[in-house]
Amino acid sequence: MLQQNTTKRIGYWFLHLHERFEEGTATALRDERLTRRQWQILHALAIGVDSVAALDAAFAPFLRVDGVATYQPIVDELTGRGWATTEAGRTTLTPAGSAAHDRADVLVEAHAAHSLRGIDEEEFALANAVLARISDNLDDA
Repeated sequence: MLQQNTTKRIGYWFLHLHERFEEGTATALRDERLTRRQWQILHALAIGVDSVAALDAAFAPFLRVDGVATYQPIVDELTGRGWATTEAGRTTLTPAGSAAHDRADVLVEAHAAHSLRGIDEEEFALANAVLARISDNLDDA
């Protein structure tokens, strides 16, 4: 087992990063009037996740963090802005929604570039792989 002489172990860093991503994304998207979660739903719709059930499955851990049962209210809000439409259970972005996504994507990518500076693709892939293995180990427990 790995030993560390610190109070800042993996749980600390998970929570710290979660809070910093929430704050940083909120700041980056303030002028677009989007929260991090709204952005995540908007982006998921842009890449083809096309139902509330699929959105809920994709962001299941965030449902628990946000204390909600579904992201239907965010889809409804995006629809109210004229950015999304739902027909026969399939939600897609409107042209205005695609334009909003493109504007926000530039801001999120700039935030990501800042967050990941000094980390190359190999390190990033390794970090993701390690986190996925830890998750798998905990899911198997």
